[in-house]
Amino acid sequence: MLCPRDGTLLISPDESGKSVFSRNGIFHCPTCAGLAINSEAASSKMCSEKLELMHDGFKDEGIAIDICCPFCESDMNVRDFAFRKIDGSLTELIEIDGCTECSSFWLDSGELQRLSPPIDNGQVNPNSEAKSLAVVFDLLFHLPFVLL
Repeated sequence: MLCPRDGTLLISPDESGKSVFSRNGIFHCPTCAGLAINSEAASSKMCSEKLELMHDGFKDEGIAIDICCPFCESDMNVRDFAFRKIDGSLTELIEIDGCTECSSFWLDSGELQRLSPPIDNGQVNPNSEAKSLAVVFDLLFHLPFVLL
């Protein structure tokens, strides 16, 4: 599978050696630190079910974008999500690209960066960044989401 942004070969969850990647079915781009997520690749039932629910928001809604799904090569749509924090407030909006056909999503590294602290003193290391972003995404999955 190739990165829909730059065409780099994606690293599979099993190749990453990180449980957060395999638990959530997260592939990542070693160049841009983007994350490709697929409900069928997730080993966590909770993650798989949440991705299926999120996919419902892309079937008929969202804005068409010019990238193809890294899993099935169908067109993708983009829409905003927020996650409800324990105190009832919402996180910042996160723009997520979702496949119109399968339960797959693409998150550019910049979308989750707003929710995670900088790493490596501001220096970008795509592998470290992808791991940090995957942990943030894992934490978000424990919160209810809101389609906007």
